[in-house]
Amino acid sequence: MLQFSNPTWTTITRPYRGVATESRFTPEYFQREDEEDDRIFYQSPRLVVHIDDGAIMAISDFFKSTIPENAEVLDLMSSWRSHWPADHPKERMTGLGLNQVELRENPDLDEIIVHNVNKDLELPFKDDSFDAVLITVSAQYLTNPVETFSQVNRILRPGGVFIVSFSNRMFPTKAVLIWRNSTDRGRVDLVGTYMESAGNFEDIQATFLNPQTSPPHDPMYAVYSRKATPE
Repeated sequence: MLQFSNPTWTTITRPYRGVATESRFTPEYFQREDEEDDRIFYQSPRLVVHIDDGAIMAISDFFKSTIPENAEVLDLMSSWRSHWPADHPKERMTGLGLNQVELRENPDLDEIIVHNVNKDLELPFKDDSFDAVLITVSAQYLTNPVETFSQVNRILRPGGVFIVSFSNRMFPTKAVLIWRNSTDRGRVDLVGTYMESAGNFEDIQATFLNPQTSPPHDPMYAVYSRKATPE
């Protein structure tokens, strides 16, 4: 059961309408209009933000409230901005993405790694390396999300937090079919399905981060969980 922390949302029992469960995931769900190598699509840097200031503030505040100070953090599928709160100290932040120029321009990163998660499924880190892993406005591009989330679990320390946040924006030709065909609520549930299918995540929750802003901003959602701790 996926728990929604915002009181305007209700707790729902999955599977949510229109979303496949793990046993029903087939390759067709993860097809894209543009199947060309992702490195070609991302070879030119895009030094633009993909959500507006209100959404950026919402996710930055959520990071601050959810991730402890002085954590070692991985920004997975990173770009030139991580939206990390400036007043929230961290031990180290590693950025893994596809464009080296974008990663070098990111002021929050202490280490950068160019890596294609859709081609090389094994993340280049040792087990239990990070206190937190973030995927920000990029989950829609994962072609093997359950495998990627399983890798995230491997590299998280026990009790470490995994935060997947997203809005309703995307490069539609690179987003997978199941994401494009879902509603915002369906995408929240889909990410929860990925986490449950990957295994070893506990306390999976979801929240609508900025439902009552005025004027309205890009909607921002977060699905988050923790790596299970050994009994």
